[in-house]
Amino acid sequence: MRLKNEDKVTRIYKAAMLVINREGFEGSCMSKIAKEADISAATIYLYFENKEDMLNKLYVHLKSKMGHSYFQEGTDLAPSKGTFRTIWLNHYQYIVDNNEEYNFLENFSNSPLINRIEKGKTMDYCPVFQLLFEQSKSVGLLQQMHNDMIYSLLFAPISYLVKKINSTKTPLSSNELIQVFDASWRAVCK
Repeated sequence: MRLKNEDKVTRIYKAAMLVINREGFEGSCMSKIAKEADISAATIYLYFENKEDMLNKLYVHLKSKMGHSYFQEGTDLAPSKGTFRTIWLNHYQYIVDNNEEYNFLENFSNSPLINRIEKGKTMDYCPVFQLLFEQSKSVGLLQQMHNDMIYSLLFAPISYLVKKINSTKTPLSSNELIQVFDASWRAVCK
């Protein structure tokens, strides 16, 4: 049995992300992805069963990477506004630093492919969030609403801001970021 070459997997993931962001899911095929990765199409099949398997694994991989970027080593995860502000700013920075990855995640999340991912794998990327939300609700810090609603109210504004920044080429100041966080925070705090 041949061992997987992680460099090739990384190249395949990066190529798939670029091709899909450029041409969409329907416009992408294994041969285009292979060409972008500078490997043969047959090589992709050494690592993945098919295109759907590759895309599902890429999505879970990137979701995990994004989730882990929220919590730096030593981050205090006690329920507090400061904890949420740190996570919020880390999420913003992840999107700014990894725009191609985030675009792929958004495209995938808004496609029918998301329904084919195993249910447990869609949220496993960051179980700390679920725990933090529940603890924060139990101590009265957050409103009693579904975690998806809390996540949307807190983090969806970041996506819009980054799109605006990318189109206008005008970055936000630290003060402006904190103003947006504070407005989002007021929507979810008790």
